[in-house]
Amino acid sequence: MESKNSHVILLVIIAILTLTLAAMVGYMFVVSSSGPNSGNTVATGEIQRVQDEDLSVISLFEDDNFFNLKSDNKLSIIQISAQLKYKKSVKGIKNVDDKISFNLGKIKEIFGTYFQNLTVEDVKQPDAKVKANEELVKAINEFLLSNEKYKEDIVYEIEFDKWFYQP
Repeated sequence: MESKNSHVILLVIIAILTLTLAAMVGYMFVVSSSGPNSGNTVATGEIQRVQDEDLSVISLFEDDNFFNLKSDNKLSIIQISAQLKYKKSVKGIKNVDDKISFNLGKIKEIFGTYFQNLTVEDVKQPDAKVKANEELVKAINEFLLSNEKYKEDIVYEIEFDKWFYQP
């Protein structure tokens, strides 16, 4: 009799564990199929762009701005006009517009330092604007997020309206 009761108890435990396992597998399928990355963007390798309504734009310079380029023997300059596109809301930051406005001077300084380290040969390259966009976005985000708890990028991209250089 005693062995019959222990077999029943073991069968009940196995049944409970089986049902629990089935529930967990079902939950994983439901959660994984309804997540934000459930679309084809990950599978096809497409880049997900931020929606326009989630971005703000600010002109970095009122007029065209000139920067000296690194040169050995003659004066070389680049004239640029740029707009900074940034996310309107970022986790951990109450007012992104205020943060950008407060740090606008430092952002302009980062621009100046970046272009002072380039030569005319660097800005002549076909991919110079793309490279400048990537490197400046990275440098500005590193600065803006240096005192934040969460590290979600604020600056999305930089658009160069003008890009003229004089050797």
